[in-house]
Amino acid sequence: MLIISIIFVAAGVLILKDPKQDPMVGYLGIALFGLGIPIFVWRLIRPEILILAPDGITWRSAFRTSHWPWSELQSFRPYSPAGQSMKHLGFDFTDSYHTRNKHLRRTVKAITGVEGSLGGGWELSAADLADLLNKARIKWAASQCRNT
Repeated sequence: MLIISIIFVAAGVLILKDPKQDPMVGYLGIALFGLGIPIFVWRLIRPEILILAPDGITWRSAFRTSHWPWSELQSFRPYSPAGQSMKHLGFDFTDSYHTRNKHLRRTVKAITGVEGSLGGGWELSAADLADLLNKARIKWAASQCRNT
């Protein structure tokens, strides 16, 4: 994506140099794809990481970190977001998960088939990662229940 952004910024510069072309197209391309360059550089420096531990899952993405205890998660499975062929990793929350808007959770599940998503493009396939997470949840959620 970084290389594609650089190519489109260069194309925008070339459009600006051609007097026959509309300069707004060049400026628009430079602005839109130019914003992508620092984002994709940052993602190279700080890639997404999924940390599995006895206390739950921590997902560190480019701009935020999310943590869920095992007791709040269930049913990891692959799914395909609308219009995409790549499988993503989806999951549902348990009843113990506290959220301000349970109606939104139901709506998202009705549309996508999952309540939450860890996205796609991981090193493992979505099916293999779902299997790994379900096994970890079974193992560590049971120990969380014994410790409380």
